[in-house]
Amino acid sequence: MRKALAAACLLWPACSPAQAVLTEDYARVTALVNYMSTFVGETLLACAAINVLTEKQAEARFAAYRERNAALFGRAERWSEDAERRLDEGGEGRDARRRAEDAALTAMAAASSRAYGELRAARDPAAFCAARLAAIQDGGFDASRNAELAKLLAR
Repeated sequence: MRKALAAACLLWPACSPAQAVLTEDYARVTALVNYMSTFVGETLLACAAINVLTEKQAEARFAAYRERNAALFGRAERWSEDAERRLDEGGEGRDARRRAEDAALTAMAAASSRAYGELRAARDPAAFCAARLAAIQDGGFDASRNAELAKLLAR
């Protein structure tokens, strides 16, 4: 995808290959952060919907997840702000933000669909939720486990 963006960018004089790559990275970081948060949140709400836990418990677990991941999500936010600044300087800020917003919405829809789809497909929804809740609590879905995000933020 990066090569295609860089090649297409050569046809547009105002766009540099570096800006195209940064735009793609910015959109991907935005998508990953939104996907991870939405998946965990929607999984908790789906399990609350079948009374495996209460909505209040789901909210408390989501708050704990956000707190556990606050440093990395904060790092992603600072990285994104820096990327936005650089893209604005190159005249690509508005288009990059639009692309990132689209990527975020697509990621959130996919995460929600996955969370509810997995629960619907489970033979034993209560046992499935118990396993998911344990994995969330144990950090199995923490942002620190996402190698792609770590690689992008290291750039």
